[in-house]
Amino acid sequence: MSQPDASVANGVILDLGEGLTVREYRLSDVKTLSYHANNKKLWLQLRDRFPHPYTEESAVTWINRCRSEGNCVRSGPWTYEDGASGPLTYTHYAIAINDEACGSIGLDFGSAELGYWLSEEHWGKGVMSRIAPAFVEWSWATFGILARINAEVVEENLASAKLLQKCGLKIEGRCERKICKDGVFKNALILGALRP
Repeated sequence: MSQPDASVANGVILDLGEGLTVREYRLSDVKTLSYHANNKKLWLQLRDRFPHPYTEESAVTWINRCRSEGNCVRSGPWTYEDGASGPLTYTHYAIAINDEACGSIGLDFGSAELGYWLSEEHWGKGVMSRIAPAFVEWSWATFGILARINAEVVEENLASAKLLQKCGLKIEGRCERKICKDGVFKNALILGALRP
């Protein structure tokens, strides 16, 4: 397997101005990533695979996973006969404010599931309203193999459900008692969007 696409300047795939970027992870992100991710309110809204407490070791594990070949997909137009022939491209990225990693966004390619989180310090400031739609648009343009994008949120996280709807996803269903967080079962909303 060849190396991921290095043509992106400084690993930045989206520059939304005012210091807001989506970029490749760096090992130098360990301290800030572990600081921002080590938050119980945040953890309660995310998948069980997201650890709590979130340590520097957790951050190293995540960054190494995101920078591995296993986290790459061929970009470019896709055909059934030939697949995609573009460069290998990462599918998970750091959300950075003034180059400080304070969140994450990406696609799990086995399920085409969109996932993201942002430091509580930046909630309510419109950061994800700028990042998420731009990332979804970038994903459609970059990965020709994508036929749809999926997402799942804890039912009471209405802000995240509304954000996903701004990205073009629609609520497709509700699963009762699908998620167990902190010993409490919660319902999940299932969302999806077909390639425009």
